[in-house]
Amino acid sequence: MLTPERHQMILQLVKEQKVVKLQQLVERTESSESTIRRDLAQLEKQRLLKRVHGGASVLTGKGQEPTMIEKSSKNIQIKQQIAKYAASIVEQGDCVYLDAGSTTFEMIPFLI
Repeated sequence: MLTPERHQMILQLVKEQKVVKLQQLVERTESSESTIRRDLAQLEKQRLLKRVHGGASVLTGKGQEPTMIEKSSKNIQIKQQIAKYAASIVEQGDCVYLDAGSTTFEMIPFLI
């Protein structure tokens, strides 16, 4: 079996089963363990799957966190409700630390 065919089969199995054992991949592709390990390393490097002990799993979240702009444009009303409530329990003289985040950013106008 050619490498592209094997990669396609591996990705299909991971997509269907979410987690696939190395031995399953060896049997299904009729390849050696070392070949499958190399394939998994290459596919992980391409961010197409995640290697786990003894096999591979689906890559969750594409491996990259959304930007602040992307996060701040989602669930705005809920974030504002949370921010308003959180600000309402802050009393005069309290010291508040706000970490970076799209929900905590929404809290700032309620504290001023």
